[in-house]
Amino acid sequence: MLKSSLYTFSISIFLMLMTTSGNNKELAEFEGLYSEDDRVLVAAHRGSHDKHPENSLAAIQESINNQIDIVEVDIRETRDKIPVLLHDESLKRTTGSNLKIADVDFKELEEIPLLYQNKETDQRIPSLEEALIISKNKVILNLDFKLDDLQAMKRSYKVVARLGMENSVIFTVRDLDLIPSLYEINPEIRIMPVAFSWWKINQVIKYDFLDIIQLYHRPYGSININRLKSNDFEVWVNALKKYDRLEIEQKNGFENLLNIKKVNVIQTDHPEKLLSFLREKGLHD
Repeated sequence: MLKSSLYTFSISIFLMLMTTSGNNKELAEFEGLYSEDDRVLVAAHRGSHDKHPENSLAAIQESINNQIDIVEVDIRETRDKIPVLLHDESLKRTTGSNLKIADVDFKELEEIPLLYQNKETDQRIPSLEEALIISKNKVILNLDFKLDDLQAMKRSYKVVARLGMENSVIFTVRDLDLIPSLYEINPEIRIMPVAFSWWKINQVIKYDFLDIIQLYHRPYGSININRLKSNDFEVWVNALKKYDRLEIEQKNGFENLLNIKKVNVIQTDHPEKLLSFLREKGLHD
């Protein structure tokens, strides 16, 4: 199957981001990396959690309300094998409970509120199914699976397929050996390998059904970047920590990140701020 048929609507088409021309003067700042037709998409790390608990339905809805392109959520499983949105193995940081998610049935989570700024909220740890339902036809979900467990991944794949949302998700994979098996389970679900080293990038490039890759924010040689470009890969990078911090400190974090290499998606803890910046630079509608 060709890459174009793997993902029947591209991110840019799905979100209709190619309708407005950019600002040549602003784009000149980026050393010729971007043309006036280029658009950079915004991925909200664990949803828009400036006002809501991370990985909550409220954080996802906030991203939708603010026209964010992609919402990244973390996936783990409960004791009764229900995929849920949670980053840590333990519930301690996000709920105050000392329980581990693998020791709790999903029904029990109804009694455990999520915290925001150490205060209880009306939000609970949601299931993947709940997150997909509120996202359908509104935003792309990036599913960052925290278990390198093929059987657990299959269960999440089944939820996505049951809701007919194969073309509305991007599935992050760190164990590159799982890529062929995941593709075989459902070739319609878009897979994004995390490949920070060049030997891993070389592994990824050999799969002609892949078209997006998560890279480290450091520079890569032009020859290697051109290999990705020639294979029609979109490049995802993270502003998390370093570049988000620089931006908050008013030290041009987003601009510095864009100048390292041409990218298609940036993940950040400050999605609304990044969206505003990209619009000012003519890189987003």
